[in-house]
Amino acid sequence: MIRQFLDSLKYLKIKDFVAIFEFLVLLLPALLFKLINKIRKKDIWLICENSDAARDNGYHFFKYIRENHPNVNVYYAIDKISPDYKKVKKYGNIIEYGSIKHWIYYLAATKNISTQKSGNPNPPLFYVLHVYFKLFNNRVYLKHGIVKDDAKYLYYDKTYFRTITCGAKKEYEYIKEKFGYPSENVKYTGLARFDNLYNNKVNKKQILIMPTWRTSLGREKNILSKKENFIDSVYFKSWNSLLNDKKLLNYINKNNITIYFYPHHNMQKYIKYFNIDNENIKVVDNSCIDIQTLLKTSSLLITDYSSVYMDFAYMEKPIIYYQFDYDEYRKNQLNEGYFSYEEDGFGKVLKNKDKVISKIIYYINNSYQIEKKYIKRMKDFYPLHDQNNSKRIYEEIKKW
Repeated sequence: MIRQFLDSLKYLKIKDFVAIFEFLVLLLPALLFKLINKIRKKDIWLICENSDAARDNGYHFFKYIRENHPNVNVYYAIDKISPDYKKVKKYGNIIEYGSIKHWIYYLAATKNISTQKSGNPNPPLFYVLHVYFKLFNNRVYLKHGIVKDDAKYLYYDKTYFRTITCGAKKEYEYIKEKFGYPSENVKYTGLARFDNLYNNKVNKKQILIMPTWRTSLGREKNILSKKENFIDSVYFKSWNSLLNDKKLLNYINKNNITIYFYPHHNMQKYIKYFNIDNENIKVVDNSCIDIQTLLKTSSLLITDYSSVYMDFAYMEKPIIYYQFDYDEYRKNQLNEGYFSYEEDGFGKVLKNKDKVISKIIYYINNSYQIEKKYIKRMKDFYPLHDQNNSKRIYEEIKKW
């Protein structure tokens, strides 16, 4: 763990060292605020996602509490320049992300709730406080997707979450058995955003392509963040080739199909390098479109390993897995967990671009009808399938 800590120091920025000073200055006021709240028996819940986002489990859980339990002192931290700010502001109790107030409320809150592993004013500093000193660990991890792989960075000794919520039964059993959490810390509740995946108007002329990120390309200081190295990567060449394939483009143009290409948040800094010149292919990011809206309205999803396919499976819509670098992904990023794409997956696993295109055309020509074996897998994977996910999360937190 010490070696890992020393290795992480090379990614620190000036603001991370400034954060130490902020923490020392604000710690006493925060503890006094916490003591006053305790005397008054005032519970404070603080919710967030990324600093600029309100569109995932955090937003939906906050919305649920404000609408159904208005007496709860719940607050949402978000950057004022976020495109989602107005959407969440109407519910009140907004705190500027990274502000002095955010620091004080984070340190004083009885429950810190986030979709992100960090979810705090300064991730490097609070990682040390949470993991190395085991301080301020009154945290609820809503997650931003269902865990399916052996995600060692989410093991208990690397997080010390007070509660981690699960969206599927197999996921719950796997985390409870393997990740080292005390049994009472792991809860099968469903994901808060699942409450919003009902009564959707699906656009049969709309397809979504959404790959996940690669750790070798993700961090800014990594040499592979340079343009020449990114465009030489298998990741870029594979997706760029698919999006520029003549057979695919001719077919979608002829049938007036729109394909949205939405790279993972960590890869969106590379969007400018994708040379797409077709009106029916739209390359988008989180600043211009809501991913959950895309998931709800799209008729077909093509991904590699992104857990967004779990939402698509929850809605029982067709999925194609394009896994051109499976062995490399397993070696360098995440080991396989309880979920096998071949045996448990909700769609065909393909490594060849031409076969992916043929499968896309097949689904379009067959009105996006899913094979029976995939429908069965979807139903079996979600024994909890209702609009009470946020309610269950709320009830579990209230038990503290």
